[in-house]
Amino acid sequence: MRTSEFGELETMADRNDPDFLSEGTLKGNKVVNKTGENIGKIEKLMIDLANGRIAYAVFSFGGILDRGDKLFAIPWQPLTKEVREHSFVLDISREVLEKAKGFDKDSWPLTREELSGIYTYYGHWPYWQTVVAEQTWLRGEAESERMARMGRTTGRKYPDFLPADTIKGQKIVSIAGEDIGKIEELVIDLQAGRVAYAVLSLEGFPDVSGKFFAIPWQALQVKFHEHAFILNIPEFTLEKAEGFDKDNWPVTTFDWLSKVYSYYEYEPYWQTPRL
Repeated sequence: MRTSEFGELETMADRNDPDFLSEGTLKGNKVVNKTGENIGKIEKLMIDLANGRIAYAVFSFGGILDRGDKLFAIPWQPLTKEVREHSFVLDISREVLEKAKGFDKDSWPLTREELSGIYTYYGHWPYWQTVVAEQTWLRGEAESERMARMGRTTGRKYPDFLPADTIKGQKIVSIAGEDIGKIEELVIDLQAGRVAYAVLSLEGFPDVSGKFFAIPWQALQVKFHEHAFILNIPEFTLEKAEGFDKDNWPVTTFDWLSKVYSYYEYEPYWQTPRL
């Protein structure tokens, strides 16, 4: 079967209504408004390292909405993928976009606090605040306690979000600290707006030559000072894992992905209660 320039099966991209696409096929897609007019393109996808969510998409606006050399952070919720048009429809009015605050190309990524204001501006509740609010309600946590706990997350040494194209290519180390491979690609769940799984190439295991492996995001833990991700999966599990050929990617479905998660003993994110 013939592959695209991103290494993903073209049959996967040609489906009429796909649930999943690789980050490589999404980056650079044009963005249109609801009337089909070209207004810009996606420059990057910013990944929330804690949970694999797309924290925001980075846009450049051109076409009928020329905003110069600024970049713009847009929540994933108002975006709808049009696969056959190789574009996204952005459900935000032109008036709101014209008044939106952009940022310089050399002054990002944004902090979580800054991103919260952007979500509010576009009329969307920040996904991380929604979860915290629900947890607070269930536990009966006092507002003062919640604010104190949230305050402890500010001023962090490392960022909460990284560009997907920065994550790709990062080395993978085992629980014991040995280099065992790298991240080749991120496959995105379009509806949920999150990493469905990471595609890894592995080294040092039997019968892995020429193969890739689908790994749940939950199994990865970033180590900034090592410029790497720890893979929290035992070696004996990896040794028996079923990979796929680099030139013959599986068409991702929830049924197939559920089996992948089950093998690595991680609960599928779409079955996990939000709390």
